[in-house]
Amino acid sequence: MAANRREFLLGAATVAAGLSLSSLAGGEEHPQTSASARAGDGESPFLLEFDGFALTSLSFASDSFPTNYVATGQKLGHVEIAWRRPNAPWQRFNTAEASASQTSPGTYRVQDDRGETLAVTVHLKPRGKFLRWAIGLNNTSSDPIEVGDLALPLPMHSTFSPKSAPSLPVLKHSFVSGHSSFLFWMRSNSVGPYLVMTPERNTSLEYWDHHRPQREGQHREFPAYRVYVHSTAVGEEVKAHDGRWRQPRTSTTLAPAGRAGDHRQYGFQLAWAQDYAGVRQRLVDAGLIDVEIAPGMTVPADLSTCIAIRSHESIKSIVAEHPEQTTVEHLGDREGRRLYRVKFKRLGENMLTVNHGKNRATRLEFFATEPLEALMHKRAAFTTRNQVRDASKWYNGLLCEWNEDSQVLLSPDNYDRIKGWRIYEVSCDDPGLSKPAYLASKNAEFPDQAQVEALDYYIEHFVWGGLQRTTDESHSYGIYGIPDWKHNRDSSDPGPKGKLHIWRCYDYPHIIVMYFSMYRIARDYPGIKMKLDRATYLERAYGTALGMFTIPMEVVGWSPYETGYYNEVVIPQLIEELDLAGKHDEALKLRGHWEKKVAFFVAGKPNLFGSEYAFDSTGFESTQAIARYAIDHPATPGITPQQAAKFSQEQIRANLFCRGVVEKAYYYYGSDYRAGGGDGFTLSYMSPMGGWGVLNHALYDRSEPDATIRLGFASFLSSWSLMNTGTKESGFGYWFPGEANDGGTGGGFEPAAYGMTWLGQPHHRGAWYYSCETDLGYCGALRSAATIVADDPVFGRFCFGGEMRAGKSVIDIIPRDGVRRRLHLRAAGQKIDFELTGARFAKEQPIQWSPDQQRFRFSLETESTGSGKVQLMIAGLPGHQYRLTSGQETSEFRPGTMKTLPLKIPGGSSKAAVEIAISERKI
Repeated sequence: MAANRREFLLGAATVAAGLSLSSLAGGEEHPQTSASARAGDGESPFLLEFDGFALTSLSFASDSFPTNYVATGQKLGHVEIAWRRPNAPWQRFNTAEASASQTSPGTYRVQDDRGETLAVTVHLKPRGKFLRWAIGLNNTSSDPIEVGDLALPLPMHSTFSPKSAPSLPVLKHSFVSGHSSFLFWMRSNSVGPYLVMTPERNTSLEYWDHHRPQREGQHREFPAYRVYVHSTAVGEEVKAHDGRWRQPRTSTTLAPAGRAGDHRQYGFQLAWAQDYAGVRQRLVDAGLIDVEIAPGMTVPADLSTCIAIRSHESIKSIVAEHPEQTTVEHLGDREGRRLYRVKFKRLGENMLTVNHGKNRATRLEFFATEPLEALMHKRAAFTTRNQVRDASKWYNGLLCEWNEDSQVLLSPDNYDRIKGWRIYEVSCDDPGLSKPAYLASKNAEFPDQAQVEALDYYIEHFVWGGLQRTTDESHSYGIYGIPDWKHNRDSSDPGPKGKLHIWRCYDYPHIIVMYFSMYRIARDYPGIKMKLDRATYLERAYGTALGMFTIPMEVVGWSPYETGYYNEVVIPQLIEELDLAGKHDEALKLRGHWEKKVAFFVAGKPNLFGSEYAFDSTGFESTQAIARYAIDHPATPGITPQQAAKFSQEQIRANLFCRGVVEKAYYYYGSDYRAGGGDGFTLSYMSPMGGWGVLNHALYDRSEPDATIRLGFASFLSSWSLMNTGTKESGFGYWFPGEANDGGTGGGFEPAAYGMTWLGQPHHRGAWYYSCETDLGYCGALRSAATIVADDPVFGRFCFGGEMRAGKSVIDIIPRDGVRRRLHLRAAGQKIDFELTGARFAKEQPIQWSPDQQRFRFSLETESTGSGKVQLMIAGLPGHQYRLTSGQETSEFRPGTMKTLPLKIPGGSSKAAVEIAISERKI
């Protein structure tokens, strides 16, 4: 359901960030009260409302936006335990279902048929800037008592619906991974403060799950989230469900009453932080470790990753899960951080354990993949070989879904094990249309004759006259939605539920991308045999784009201007290409529609959590593209530069709100989130698509300090961990081994130990066995792919997406970003961009950059099917004199903000040399 916020309310809340760790002793008792009051001393930043010892309301005392962080009707502060006597079964106790001691509120007596066993004490008490949550366990029996579970339910206000007002909903960000575990909650308007929860030094977290209400009438959209200090007992349930969990589980045994070790104390602190930087500082001040990582936690085999750790504690060691196949190199210290470089040889999940302080450990989860270029090729080959080629089928040409678990090809005649949404998944909508969109996009970068032929076959037999209405039909270029085009075309209903079921705006951009990519292939690689000519592909791309803006409005009144759609980012490029091809009237008409949408978002009142949020955070590639257009085209009707700048900042904050920024696990860092806050369906298509938005903003805007190149690149890398690929030696894949699955991918990641995906698939913590919409994400990844050299505030000069070797006067940059067409420099105070069309930087050949002499030397390679016409786009250092030498040709120019240079490099070249010299003297 769409969220209730029609605007983002951005402002500055006045709360101190980076609070100090207090020396706090045992908890104190609360008198029972239901009154709302400033709790604790007069300086407490907490406004609390109690029922007994538990909280029914928790707010920031001087907040500009009324926000109760506790869900309506719920209580924060209860605990659940599982315990047992020797050789006895587990028994469970929940303070929420028990009566506290009349003489000592917050103290509970746990009994079994042999008498009292445990005293459980729970207290929440403000202490200066903090709210302390203390839990005590005391053995009151004559037997040793093992506590197998100690769980803390966290019923926070995370329901994103129109009923969420007047209190804003909050989104959970969590990292449950040992002694440096943490959680924080932020509001949907992204305005601080954020509520941060950290364990004290004798406490750690090792597991989380959901409490699913058992009694009728207790349904919640998102079941209550629980974190565990100990989880041995629940681990037995996980094992019984064939669940998977990679953190070690613990229990604690209390000695009989009156003996040493008959009690345990645990503590957590809640504090306020102004922003992400405040959260990071809070971790350090609380005695935890703050971790930064570049380029990401999904790590291609031909790249390494770097870790920076900041802490008041000493870092004892970093221990690899697979030490024989992992290299960990200490790089020294930089500005209070300890730096390491890590190289993984073993594909799949890899855990590093950071040992710090006194017997404390934090675990970092990474995923190692094959090189990006191999992944891009394997995914395209996999999609091509799973195409239907059967003229007797109405769905002849369909690029099919594949079940990696059962190794069954899905089709309209075989839905395999999908239930409920099976039709949506197989032949149309975003899952069905994402596959040709990715396949065409990949071939515009790396053309392959067999793959292009498969696309033409799909267009001829499945799309034109089937999925898409032709120019001989009314509503030309309309695209049919669910259940499928055959069902709709054969329907007896002439209206929008039958023959005119062509109104779903989301479907159109995928087909636009497919046609536009086919046009690019025909334009740049005339040696590739294609069914249609380039003019026809361009015409169909234009017709489909125009159809997106007109047909849904005509049929059902669905406005295309008020929601961001994935893949529509290509529309401005299509407009430019129409102008270059002499289609000026078409370009003008399409530009009018696009600029109407830009004006609505920039100057209107867009719902940035529109489209099915909190279920889907679909718009954050589109909103960055809209912001980019508004900034780059200040004369766009209906907007001002000030409005464009304001919208740019608002939408990137919304993007970050729905993304893992601080939490460092490969399935969280850079991943998109929904209202479940990382509990399910992470690493979706919006991880790299919205990641393109973060990266574009970081490269060109920089108005939001947390939208860094580091975060954008981590997002670009993140979802490649869903791919099931490998070598013969590694079983052709980590998630679902087998050669038939080599190149398959999952539609998302499930971080929980076990459960069901929203699509009705059982899961056991890991990647889905259907690809669903992930190819949309890979479309975004192809657009993001670049090698970037930047002066990073944490890591110093760093190469993202490549290897950098720095000499005395020359820096060698070897691109390994998967595409090898873009180079961005944000180093040495310079901002320079290169982008190639019709060629790539030669594989494993260095780009030589001499910063002092302002000189670049590199080699290009071209496809044997290429036209021999190459374009090099250069942006940066306006007003300087440039000299370009390619073969026997030399040209001089001043690029202004951007310059596109034609180069003549024969098709099939492998090392065509190019040199660019930039004069120091401005002209």
